[in-house]
Amino acid sequence: MAAPITIPYKDFIITIGDGATPTEVFTKPCGLTTQGINFTKEVNEVQVPDCDDPDMAAATESAVTATSAAITGEGILAAEFFPDWWDFYQYNGSRNVKVELVTPAPNGGTWTGKFILTTFNVTAALGEKVGVAVEMQSDGVVTWTAGALAMSAGGGTDTRARRAA
Repeated sequence: MAAPITIPYKDFIITIGDGATPTEVFTKPCGLTTQGINFTKEVNEVQVPDCDDPDMAAATESAVTATSAAITGEGILAAEFFPDWWDFYQYNGSRNVKVELVTPAPNGGTWTGKFILTTFNVTAALGEKVGVAVEMQSDGVVTWTAGALAMSAGGGTDTRARRAA
């Protein structure tokens, strides 16, 4: 049996755009020790009866009506990044965010989309460092670009973008 190729924590990278034009700068938040991206689908369900046997239990059929993504993170509140989190929270619009999986092609790539910072929790417990928990909700389509990171180091690029959410 061959061992699976695993991805270390350092190769799951969230970066947040500053919104500047013409050149936007993306910054990795410092202090997050747990982070993730979650994709969801909303569906409408309808009960479909059996035409030959109306007494039989109806089958449920579903249709996707919407997709979304949420980025989460928690860890230690890095004092130098607090102004960035606070500015993002105070801003009622969305910012460009990237989530990168750095791994050999074709398995790595980047999710890119606009996100709103919907949750910004700052916590403190006696004897511990101040913590932070954040959640960002997608504001539109999130795309996946396969292999762009891993392949760019080797000279090639794969710019195929597919809709992820």
